[in-house]
Formats: sequence, C-alpha cells, structure tokens
Amino acid sequence: MATDLWWRGFDALLLGALSPRSRVLDVGCGDGGLVERLAAHGLDAVGVDPNAPASPRLIRERVEDASSIGRFDAVCSVMALHHSDLERVVEAIGRLLRPGGRLFVSEFSWEGYDQRAADWAGAHGGSTTVEDWRAEHGDLHTGAVVQAALAEGFDTLSLTDRPYLARMVAEPTLEREEQRLMEEGALPAFAWWYCGVAKA
Repeated sequence: MATDLWWRGFDALLLGALSPRSRVLDVGCGDGGLVERLAAHGLDAVGVDPNAPASPRLIRERVEDASSIGRFDAVCSVMALHHSDLERVVEAIGRLLRPGGRLFVSEFSWEGYDQRAADWAGAHGGSTTVEDWRAEHGDLHTGAVVQAALAEGFDTLSLTDRPYLARMVAEPTLEREEQRLMEEGALPAFAWWYCGVAKA
C-alpha cells in the first residue's frame, strides 16, 4: 500500500515549481505513490526503481541502467540517493534531464543524528540510540557526500533544512514543533530539500 509519509509536502513543492504536463522522473520511486500523486495532478510522471511494483508508470530498473526512457523536464528523488551508486546515478540524472531541467531531492544527513535527536525521538515513541543509529546507517553515503556529488553535476538553486524526526516516529503532526526546535538550536537540522539545475 502506497504511503505519503516521506514525500508529503515535497509533492506540493514539485507541483508548484513545474508547468502542467511536465515530464518528471522519480528516481528510487519505491511503491510509486509520489508518481501517482504527480500524475493525478497533470504531470507526465514516471518512476524507476528495481523493486517497484508492476505498474504502467513504473520501470523496474536502476536509473543508471534504464534505457530508452527519453528525457525529462525534471527529476526528483526522495530518500534514495544515500543508498545509491552515487556517481553513476548523478551522471544518469544529468543525462536524462533536458537542457535547463531541474533536479529536486529530499534527503538527510544521517551523520547529524545526535543525543538531542535521540532524546526527542525517545520522548515521542522512538527508541533509536545514537549508537544504534550509527550502526544502522554507517554504510550509507553521508549527506555531505551526497551534497558534494550534487554540486559536481548541478548548480544549486536552493537548499533548505527540513524536519525529519517527526516522520521517523510516524507523527508528522509534530513537524511544526520539530522545526521550531531546529530553529532554536535545540534539535539538529539534518534533513534537507535541494533543487538544482544541470550545469551548462
């Protein structure tokens, strides 16, 4: 069953930034929920993910291996790049974007999870210690590495800190509180939304 837990709000960013009928590729699309949401609002949306369910809009391949899918006005990716063969994926995205096309990314810098984050998550039903978190995520790309790879291929248009912990504990209604605590410095700001355009 499709869930909007990780892309809720990000869909509005895309819909607000792109013209109707724009062709959009969701890299690492998972269950395809975001693809269906964008298509329902008039975008020509396609998803690519080796584990995608069977669907006319979803391609069961890694983006770096996908062929004959054409080019796109925009590419998006939600919480997928930190798992990826980053250099090849960023190169593939650049190849698939039309001139002037934009890349939208929702990601996190997992290395920013600290005791403040663990304490807040614990107070809201989570149980991930800093040690467990680092053990779970230690083989993934850090946010710093992902951002550096993006900077190699794209000119940054925007980079915005975003809440993460509220979704991690499956309580997105707590995002406003998390955002306030981030701004006060009481919680780390380690999730982010990025928008860039391929370098000329």
